[in-house]
Amino acid sequence: MFFKKRRDKQADIDHLVKEIHELKQMIQGMQGKHVEYHIHFDQVDIHDPNLEQLTFQLDHLDIDELSGALNMGNNFGVNVKPKPNSSRPELSRTDNGLKFSFKSKEDS
Repeated sequence: MFFKKRRDKQADIDHLVKEIHELKQMIQGMQGKHVEYHIHFDQVDIHDPNLEQLTFQLDHLDIDELSGALNMGNNFGVNVKPKPNSSRPELSRTDNGLKFSFKSKEDS
């Protein structure tokens, strides 16, 4: 009975040594293989965002005529109402050059 337990322990040790040897072979076989992981996010919730810096570089922006609104970035709830009958200023020549006449706010 005493020797049987010793043989069982020896069999368990032999079994563990065999498993360790198989694991070493698997690790060596996987070292040459490339492993690639793909991560996919279905939904991202951002609570209390903090904007530290916002920079617009408008040095290369050429504007011929400006009307309406220029929206850059996130603009929530911005409505642009077109001006009714927006017309250009009246030009007339004078002895000193050109004269620009704008309609007053009361006339429009």
